Amino acid sequence: LQVLVRACGARRVLEIGSFCGAGALALAEALPEDGEVLALELDEFSVALGRKFQVKSPAGGKIRTAVGRAAETLRDLIGREPPFDMVVVDADKEGARQYFDLVWATPGFLSEGAIVCVDMTPFKGQAPLRYAKFGFPYRWEAASGQEHIDALRAMVSESPDYTAYELGNLLIVRRSG
Repeated sequence: LQVLVRACGARRVLEIGSFCGAGALALAEALPEDGEVLALELDEFSVALGRKFQVKSPAGGKIRTAVGRAAETLRDLIGREPPFDMVVVDADKEGARQYFDLVWATPGFLSEGAIVCVDMTPFKGQAPLRYAKFGFPYRWEAASGQEHIDALRAMVSESPDYTAYELGNLLIVRRSG
């Protein structure tokens, strides 16, 4: 991700799904001095854990974090933030398509030439407690999200609107033309 930040000359990066912020810190380290990462994360505990390490880094001051559900937070950002040069979607696979569509479809959300990177790694499972905590008590097992990953990959590859490359499990997307 650091190579992509530098290659596209990003100054503003949005990370959707930050967990403890290791990715946000890596992104911040690659940004110029005036760069900024806005990291969205559902779980306050994970954010607090990561913040302990971010404050020790010279790049930690480039990171802002918003805690809450990604879809709601994204809608709240519309019209309140300057355009993002790069977006990293590393959140729940069920919502990835919604987040992807929202950032591309919202005028002014992305800068000209922006790239959107989507983590295509299937989910490997987690304790059911997280599902109860965040409103999914009807699930006893976590799905891998593979069907959502496959659907997003197919939509992007079939659309004339996007040019995409997949490296490892990272889908890198730019607007065509």
